[in-house]
Amino acid sequence: MLIHTVSFGKLDVPEDKIITFKEGLPGFPQMHRFVVLDLDELKPFQYLQSLDDPPISLYIINPFMVDPTYEFRLADSDMADINCTNSSELAVYAVATIPENPSEATLNLMAPIVVNDKDRLGKQVILIDSKYSVKHPLLGSDNQNEAKAQGA
Repeated sequence: MLIHTVSFGKLDVPEDKIITFKEGLPGFPQMHRFVVLDLDELKPFQYLQSLDDPPISLYIINPFMVDPTYEFRLADSDMADINCTNSSELAVYAVATIPENPSEATLNLMAPIVVNDKDRLGKQVILIDSKYSVKHPLLGSDNQNEAKAQGA
């Protein structure tokens, strides 16, 4: 399937890579079809690219790469929404916001995106009573201090 992206122009995406979000995403309920673009120039980030209009794209990253202690529990209803019975089979992403000053980049750990890769179903889950923030610093204070010490 040939798709048009704002950032990368035309890309050919296999049909079996399309992820369906039955409820859309919060703020974008009309968008149901997405694909994860895994491009070398973005690593460790990826793009969650909408195939519906408007063609939005979101930076995403595996939150466990940033915080290995990240944890959350999905409600049974969330698991049912994506046709999954075993959470270990899910791909998990966090939306990243990268402003002009990259040291101020944040992750939304309060609303992870979970994807059942087998059935190609996804959902952004808003965690209730979460200890996480929608603006979790991408670079922890130790990393920021180390970068300052190195003159970065």
